[in-house]
Amino acid sequence: MSMKSKKKYKLKHKKVILITCICLIILIIGMAYFVNKTYEDSILKTLKANYNQYIITNKKANLYNEKHKRIGTISSGYYLELTKISNLTPKNKYLQIKDTPYYLSYRDIKKTEKQEIKKTTNNSYYLDLNQTLKTKNKITLVNNKTKIVLNNGISTNIKSIDDKYYYISFLANDFKIKKDNSIKVTNNNKNDKSYVSVILYNTINDSCSDDTCFHPNSIKAHINKLKKDGYYFITSDDYTRYLKEYINLKEKAILLITNDTNDFTKSIENDTNTKINSIKDLKNMKFSNSNKKSTRADKKDSLNNYYPKKYMVIDEYLKMAEGLDIKDAGPQNTASEIAVVNYHFFYNPTLGEECNESICLDTRKFEEQLKWLKDNDYKTLTINEFADWKDGYIELPSKSVLLTIDDGAMGTGKHNGNKLIPLLEKYKEHATLFLITGWWDLSNYQSPYLDVQSHTHNLHFEAQCADGRGMVACSDYKTVKADLAQSLKVLGDKTSFCFPFYSYDNESLQAIKELNFRVAFIGGNVKTNRNQKNHLITRYPILSDITLEHFINIVE
Repeated sequence: MSMKSKKKYKLKHKKVILITCICLIILIIGMAYFVNKTYEDSILKTLKANYNQYIITNKKANLYNEKHKRIGTISSGYYLELTKISNLTPKNKYLQIKDTPYYLSYRDIKKTEKQEIKKTTNNSYYLDLNQTLKTKNKITLVNNKTKIVLNNGISTNIKSIDDKYYYISFLANDFKIKKDNSIKVTNNNKNDKSYVSVILYNTINDSCSDDTCFHPNSIKAHINKLKKDGYYFITSDDYTRYLKEYINLKEKAILLITNDTNDFTKSIENDTNTKINSIKDLKNMKFSNSNKKSTRADKKDSLNNYYPKKYMVIDEYLKMAEGLDIKDAGPQNTASEIAVVNYHFFYNPTLGEECNESICLDTRKFEEQLKWLKDNDYKTLTINEFADWKDGYIELPSKSVLLTIDDGAMGTGKHNGNKLIPLLEKYKEHATLFLITGWWDLSNYQSPYLDVQSHTHNLHFEAQCADGRGMVACSDYKTVKADLAQSLKVLGDKTSFCFPFYSYDNESLQAIKELNFRVAFIGGNVKTNRNQKNHLITRYPILSDITLEHFINIVE
């Protein structure tokens, strides 16, 4: 073969090899692309099948950090919420747990519906302890049947403690960690100003006269008053753990204790959903009856507590709840009789408003009266306070007055002049409105300073009888009872009733008693006392020509 032919052959051979190599490379790339595409399609298919914003682990799942390094495990069946992803791609193999730096593999989850996470260890009134737990050792977190294992330990805030465990929040749930010497705890509870108001009722019974023996209805009244002002009640176990610094409590915590629980304490618990704790449950603890708040600084053999007496006025219990020192001044300055005053309509002539009836009152006079009551330390009563006092369940200060308004007409509601509520709220004084529920909507009279009670549903008519009495007094028993029952459906409160035009008869009295109204009001220009009949309570009508001096004479 000539040299020229040999060169041609070699060149041709090289071209074949090159083409073959190129083809092989293309084939390899194609196969790699096909394999990768198949793999990514498989990932995406599994991902779409498993992913949802709400998931549970489908097996013992690995837990990963932001670098996708395995840092622990989670039990199967654990519910979690993931960070929402709009467009899934094969790159989403690791899915972030919402509001955390932790991730799960797409293979370890399955989709589920949204669930409510139930807290298992902490009450709603517990606060974080201001203590920090830190360990670098492998650690196990337990919640019922769920376990989370963290290979490199944890650093987190402690929510509460007991004798065996620390309780923490992790992955939107509560977990406990068994106490261990390797765990370092830092206490940040500096300048602790927390306290618990411990109120000790010596005896609870419905038939005793001693000043330290309380009728169960008296304690119910105290509890309802304190709850209305935002206070809550803890158990003896809560109190013990608070003293040990095992828990922190929100403000306004109260512990009620008694020397001996009985059927009366059980009735209080059932009616108020409030625990009355036996002092026997507070083992190895002694109380000093100091009438002071209890703090962690108390000596354990002389814990501070409040020791109420029957003659203490209801406001003293608010002072106890506030953690103030109480001085027992004895049975002095309590109300033996109380003035109940009665308004009707309010108007403001400076705005061009007119009202020519004798029961109309210039708002300037009403404000003058409220200001005098405020400046002279009078307590304007809620209707429940008045009824509880009338039944002998609570005591009230001698400077007490009940303000009542009849009907719901001119100036009393937000739809008809709105004079009453703004002035009550300006001076933070309480009043009771007797509303004709069939005439005006209850929503027009909403205020924390205004109680709304019954003034019939649609029986507020005058001179419908031959002798000129109002409709309630001259209607038959069934008519009155049906009307008042309809009024109660609107109001949902049967504490009190007011007779229209102050008129009544035996049948209307029977109706309000059978409907279980606690008290009812008429006229009379006489102060009320506890000997007065509960359903014939007298009031002072306030007329347009009243002077401040006349008002003061009524109240005093």
